[in-house]
Amino acid sequence: MEKQQITLPTKLTIVRLVFSPLFLPVLLAYLLPYNSLHVNGLLSFLFVLLSVTDFFDGYLARRLDQETMLGKFLDPMADKFLFLSVLVGLLAANKIFFYWVIVFIGREFFILGLRIFALEHRISVPVSWRGKIKTAAQMMYVVVAIINPYHHHFFFDAVIFNSLEVFLLAVALLATWWSAYYYYKSFIAAYREL
Repeated sequence: MEKQQITLPTKLTIVRLVFSPLFLPVLLAYLLPYNSLHVNGLLSFLFVLLSVTDFFDGYLARRLDQETMLGKFLDPMADKFLFLSVLVGLLAANKIFFYWVIVFIGREFFILGLRIFALEHRISVPVSWRGKIKTAAQMMYVVVAIINPYHHHFFFDAVIFNSLEVFLLAVALLATWWSAYYYYKSFIAAYREL
């Protein structure tokens, strides 16, 4: 059997998969408490850079006709590692309430459980555009949560930053459970047709 070469899109996915859990939480946990707008901005830029690799690995895989089974397997895993690693870093830096982290992680485990069950019963539940909205909402919240140097100040000391962060958190939480609910509904509808 011929050994398959690791393509450029898969290498981008691997960078995200490795860098996210090994470095991002450590950098966030140790640097965010300094509350420096410049440092926070650099950390936010690093997160955006890693997030952009998600777009480029998919785009390049289609454009260069380099879609592989390995890439399809690693890509969603790398996405989860990126988001969950940032949540761990924000939690360690005391920039997110632990309950919201549980809500975000709980949703991922709930959907993972449904996907495993669907796979075992050969149920096809297509990926919804709601998932893309959920991801965009979560990413916007994370960018602002990282960059906001006034998180620990009195709310009215930095109304714009803190209001934006709270608003985006609310949107991310709603999108998280909204997408999970519709995925669950689609799963139940497909399951009933068995």
